[in-house]
Amino acid sequence: MKKVLVLGAGMVSRPLVDYLLDHGYALTLCDRIADAAEQVVAGRPHAEAFALDIAETDTIRSLVADHDLVVSLLPPALHTGVAQIALEAGKHFLTASYQSEAMTAMAPQVAERGLIFLNEVGLDPGLDHMTTMELIDACNAEGYAITSYESHCGGLPSRKAANNPLRYKFSWSPAGVLGALTRPSKYRRGGRLIELPGSEMLANAEVLHVPGVGVYESTPNADALYYGARYGIDEVPTLRRGTLRYPGWASFWRFMLSLDLVNRENKVDCEDEPALRVLFRSAGMDPETDIAQLIAERAPEQASRFLEAFDSLGLLNEDYRLTGAYSAFDVLLECALETHQYDDDEADLVVLHHEFHVEKDGVRELWTSSIIQEGIPAEKKTAMGLLVGIPTAIAARLILEDRITQKGVLIPVAREIYVPILEEMERLGFKHVVKRKRLS
Repeated sequence: MKKVLVLGAGMVSRPLVDYLLDHGYALTLCDRIADAAEQVVAGRPHAEAFALDIAETDTIRSLVADHDLVVSLLPPALHTGVAQIALEAGKHFLTASYQSEAMTAMAPQVAERGLIFLNEVGLDPGLDHMTTMELIDACNAEGYAITSYESHCGGLPSRKAANNPLRYKFSWSPAGVLGALTRPSKYRRGGRLIELPGSEMLANAEVLHVPGVGVYESTPNADALYYGARYGIDEVPTLRRGTLRYPGWASFWRFMLSLDLVNRENKVDCEDEPALRVLFRSAGMDPETDIAQLIAERAPEQASRFLEAFDSLGLLNEDYRLTGAYSAFDVLLECALETHQYDDDEADLVVLHHEFHVEKDGVRELWTSSIIQEGIPAEKKTAMGLLVGIPTAIAARLILEDRITQKGVLIPVAREIYVPILEEMERLGFKHVVKRKRLS
């Protein structure tokens, strides 16, 4: 029986663990918090749970040596160290996170040892690549030229659960969500290169209507040109990747950024101090600032909504107090963790939507590919957890069954990887809908 080592028992681990155990693999799940790992495996046969700190490198080496595949669900910054241990031990490695420069640098050694280090195999990145390549390969096979490619993905509350002023709740790392507010991006629109520093990303949000699903804001996501090259469409005039949120998200966080209220660098010490005062001090503002007056002066047309957002984060509650060293980012992170979580009966929502404009023999068409998935609260399964965990688990199975012939550091853009994953997702009931519409 082949054995899988999974590091990290966070929000997306349960679907992955269940899938691998259901398909006959032995599994060891490790987490810094023993109870978190034990709750996921829940006493299932061929499954063990351990408490493990990432600093325990000797223990990690021993565990890696005893397994056939290592799956890292740890924070992205920790993947490289684990991957290096897997390389030394001659073991395959898998993660749903973005492929880092450090991981790319390992490629020659990984390939030389006949190993697979597969990255970006969750939702975004992951299913976005796979469903994109499906349409690109169809275009190439049928002789269509691609003139525009735009991809949008977001993890959101369902419309019923979007019941706070930000219309957002956290089904994955809040630090990742808030950190992405200032991530630089690059894309091309109509042949014109657009490079945005993180400070301007939210100012370039665009409206997206997904027919039958809803209206969203799409903010530029990282370097679309990098993926254009990986997809083999680097010459297409329009290449853009976007992150989806409900309307109003970008304007609120632009306001916060304008006041330096998402600053990570400046930490202040506090003891039993109201959260709003700490937020102001960490941004270099007068802690006695009247927030209602400030918003009315700086954003009069949005004053009521922005003040409601502050209230929903707990920042207007004098009894919500902090002790310790905090940056503005830290204050918001703690507030979000406290106030913007899902109730037990609420569902999250994933929307993944691609739009291709294609041409052939003078005929223009719009091709779309969409995955719309709600979480299943009754089964304690989030849409985000399902659409990150299950593709990752299927990829693990492909590696363990020697069904991937490529070796080295990979992302899932090859047919031998994406086709079986999408087919298995379809079999499990996770459908992606492809539509074609003639435009002229």
